[in-house]
Amino acid sequence: MIADQTPLRERQAQQVRVAILEAAISQLENKAADDVSVADVAQAAGISLRTVYRYYADRPSLLHAVGEHLYGSLGVPFDIAGPDDISASFLDAATRLSTRPQLARALVQTTAGRSIRSGVRAERVDAVRAALKPLTDGLDAESARWATAVITHLCSAASWVLIAGESGLDDADAQQAVSWAIDFLIAALRNNASLTTRRPTRSSSAPTRK
Repeated sequence: MIADQTPLRERQAQQVRVAILEAAISQLENKAADDVSVADVAQAAGISLRTVYRYYADRPSLLHAVGEHLYGSLGVPFDIAGPDDISASFLDAATRLSTRPQLARALVQTTAGRSIRSGVRAERVDAVRAALKPLTDGLDAESARWATAVITHLCSAASWVLIAGESGLDDADAQQAVSWAIDFLIAALRNNASLTTRRPTRSSSAPTRK
């Protein structure tokens, strides 16, 4: 067995970082509050507030690091090969996140949770946009923008969490419903390469302004 050659001080620093990040996740998952403060995290980790700020200069940088740590520890995938892989990638990510249902909802429904998701979410959106390009490149600019916006929204924790909450579906069924919607839209885009935006037309019976 090869011994860890990482210097002791660096290993200790990494342990402190992980303790801070896990404490933040625990606070978000278990605390009945809309927000999580740096002081809350320090107390949960059993370290001083000064120590937290030694590793993370401010609250936004801490929450950004929490997002990277959380999604990395869950093994959530980001690379998407192409349009036909988008729904499978969504299901994989959703299934992993739903192993912690309270945390999934906190990420969507709380201020701190949305901040934690923001950096990771940007990477996810970029991946979906890139995967869609073979289909959206054949559309007019407005249709391409709308299709991308809808599909990137569906590829999110917010989509299945909100559907589950509003429809009565359980998490797994809500995720399958979102996956079905993604596949349906992908098929529509693939079968209508010349699809153009349908603009509403004024009814002939509609009153006119004078």
